[in-house]
Amino acid sequence: METRILILNPDPVFEDRLLSIFDITDECETRIVRTVSEAVAILIAESFDGLIIEGEPESAVESATVARQHFPSLKLLCAPWQRPSADSIRTAQQQQIPLTKSAASTKKLHRKVRRFLNGLDSHSGASTEGIDPCHSLIGDLSQFSAAEILQMTCMGQRSGRFTFKSGRGKSEIYLHQGEVRHAAYGTLEGEGALAEIFRWRQGRFYFEEGIISQEQSVDRPLAHLLLDNLQKFDETLEVARVTPMQ
Repeated sequence: METRILILNPDPVFEDRLLSIFDITDECETRIVRTVSEAVAILIAESFDGLIIEGEPESAVESATVARQHFPSLKLLCAPWQRPSADSIRTAQQQQIPLTKSAASTKKLHRKVRRFLNGLDSHSGASTEGIDPCHSLIGDLSQFSAAEILQMTCMGQRSGRFTFKSGRGKSEIYLHQGEVRHAAYGTLEGEGALAEIFRWRQGRFYFEEGIISQEQSVDRPLAHLLLDNLQKFDETLEVARVTPMQ
């Protein structure tokens, strides 16, 4: 299977050393994004083997840190255009984010990227118990709602288990080839559990690739479930606007 690399490059016009390296190789598929939010959305929806981040030093390290927090086992390489500050270097070390030397020649940068790609080859075969460690995902519901997370993940036709945790408890949603197969929250299962999870606005979630549920409590497509949930939300708002007769 071809190696897939996502590249975050906010200024491809003037800073294109990394892009020029990939222009001369056909060993992997690359996609370029301009913002960290776009990168996170794509990584949720699709499977990539690695993420390379370019940019101004502090901004590049900050973007790499955000990516590390959301995707703790995704292979990262940060390639700042100049040398980062001591604080940024310390942050990258704490997050285990490798940094390239900004003053390195294109030839040295090429070697660094080559070592990064070789590391992806060995990392891709390390899955155990049906879980691919390259594709784990961690996030916060204050940044993305459960509905948004499911939409983006299902677009990538992915299979696995979402676990949501908040003050309301713990819930699980299982996907199979881009469709919701099973949902459980307390004593609720199926669409009832999904409706409750869609209301959550605080909490944490993580996704584990390849964990399949033997149970099936959801039969309808996700688009229909989201539409029903939106209609119920609108009905609730309409009722709240009505002033009771005295």
